[in-house]
Amino acid sequence: MTIVPNIFKIDKTHGSLRGLPDTMTIIRHIILRSYQKRNRPLDQSQLRIPSVQKNEFTYYLYQYRVADKDSDWSTFLPNELKEGAEFQQTKVNLVLFMETEHELFAIVGGSAYWLIANFIDHLYGLLTYDKIISLEEDEATSTKSRGMTGQRAGLSEQYRDNYRMINYLQFGKIPKELHIRLSSTTSDEYFSFLLAKTAEKLQIVAGAGFKINKEVDFEKLHQIVGELSTIMTLAPKDYLSSYIHIRDRLVLEELNGLLREKIYNNIPYLLRTSIDPRDIFEFDFCNPNKIEAFYEADHYDLVEKTETGKKKDGHFATVYDKAELYRKVIERAYELNGNNEGKIIAYLYGVNIQCYVGNKQTASSGFMFHFNAEFSWRGDAVFLVDGKWYLLKDTFVESLMAQTERIMKSSRLTSGILSESWTFDTVKMKFSKEGSYNMLYDNMPGYIVCDTVIIDGVELCDILHITANEVYLIHVKHSFTSRVRELTNQILISARRLSQAISAKQRTFFNGIYDALVTKGRSVDNLTSEEFYNLFLAKKPIYVFATASQLAVDLAIQDNVALYDSNIARFSLVTCSAEMQTSFYELKTFQITRA
Repeated sequence: MTIVPNIFKIDKTHGSLRGLPDTMTIIRHIILRSYQKRNRPLDQSQLRIPSVQKNEFTYYLYQYRVADKDSDWSTFLPNELKEGAEFQQTKVNLVLFMETEHELFAIVGGSAYWLIANFIDHLYGLLTYDKIISLEEDEATSTKSRGMTGQRAGLSEQYRDNYRMINYLQFGKIPKELHIRLSSTTSDEYFSFLLAKTAEKLQIVAGAGFKINKEVDFEKLHQIVGELSTIMTLAPKDYLSSYIHIRDRLVLEELNGLLREKIYNNIPYLLRTSIDPRDIFEFDFCNPNKIEAFYEADHYDLVEKTETGKKKDGHFATVYDKAELYRKVIERAYELNGNNEGKIIAYLYGVNIQCYVGNKQTASSGFMFHFNAEFSWRGDAVFLVDGKWYLLKDTFVESLMAQTERIMKSSRLTSGILSESWTFDTVKMKFSKEGSYNMLYDNMPGYIVCDTVIIDGVELCDILHITANEVYLIHVKHSFTSRVRELTNQILISARRLSQAISAKQRTFFNGIYDALVTKGRSVDNLTSEEFYNLFLAKKPIYVFATASQLAVDLAIQDNVALYDSNIARFSLVTCSAEMQTSFYELKTFQITRA
């Protein structure tokens, strides 16, 4: 007989196991305690746990039988045929405990998992995989994750071939169960005795247990246990637990104080009464739960807290450009409260931003919950994302830097497509307006400027570039800072909508864009409406992430990732690249030169 082994680790630090003198006592305690919790009778005098030693390991077996329900055949067959026949099924259930020098492992047979469920290390499989993970070479086939941001509490995903683990790991996503195809190098290094051919890639499942998708006999199981014991001695790579959700009330109050301080200090810079670069506050501004609804809204109502609590009494502005939301609210706060910091902050906590498409409200949330930014706190990097604070581990920062460098180098856009430089004032450290840069390409052959053309709540791109076989959808945003999160959100929303429009051949969507371009007086590159529509059916869409350096010296991001120290920018690019690769279109990157 062979089995597909799913190996669990008993947590010997479990409260009720601490201080027990030996392994047999631990095993007996686990079994007896589990029976007690289920109120199932067990005669201790009949509790048999035979053991055997094999090399340096000791194996213990607890086995029990249960009379299961009658077979379904008993109700199917006529009584004449059933006379003298036995239809009751008996089930064999067991737990095989495996003691190594430092660990106690277990394998379950039948339905005996309940015996060990309360005593296992529920992170064992994931932590074991984290010791041998190869981000660049391991492939994920399917995953189950716990979402820490946005609306998705749980997420199950399946992937096409060659989906690398480096693309799976994302901030805001905690793995619960990973189905992995190990690299051939890792497979050979740790499990060569299981491989039937050269360069074979072993498949595993890492969750509460560590499962090897290979049928093995007892001898092979013995070797697996030995290898897992060796792996346990390796240092973790910390790729699967890269951040800590901060919950301490006092720490949260301190961090929220940082946010309030940043907003208040930014007011003079925003009102142009100061040009001190220390007053600059880089952030992404977005609804914490409904990102797409926020980006796709055609207008936003700003409502302040009033004594009546009625919207009609508190409504003070309608804004059509989301980029103006922050300024509009801050100016209103300053107008009502002057330089009184306490009153300004109290006012801001009472402002609500309501998103609308036509007359339908699609999202609503408090102004102060819209900030996504990065701060330095006690020498550490912390994220504020979707209203939650996270402390980043050093290994995660290092990994983000490495992945950002890899993406910027491997996905570089052909030079010459974006030939214009972006005007940058090195004294004020300010770029000319994004719209002004985009319009440099209006009337250029092969270019169409789609900036501010919004159809169905979606801006397809800032600049469209047409070649013989491709159509490039270029999204532009200066500064490799937290602003990048807005850029990547726009790319993903656009890619999703374009994919739907092409798949369904929704000509009205493309006609809407064409008509809006004509209305705005923009060049359509001498295309008819029909030719514009056919561009997207006949040519390969390629998305472009285009940004420009905000540093005093115009340094290449790909060669100076450490100097571009926004982890939100790094994270946003890495996760956008992964999602585009998995679900949509090829994504290229480009750094716009400065003038």
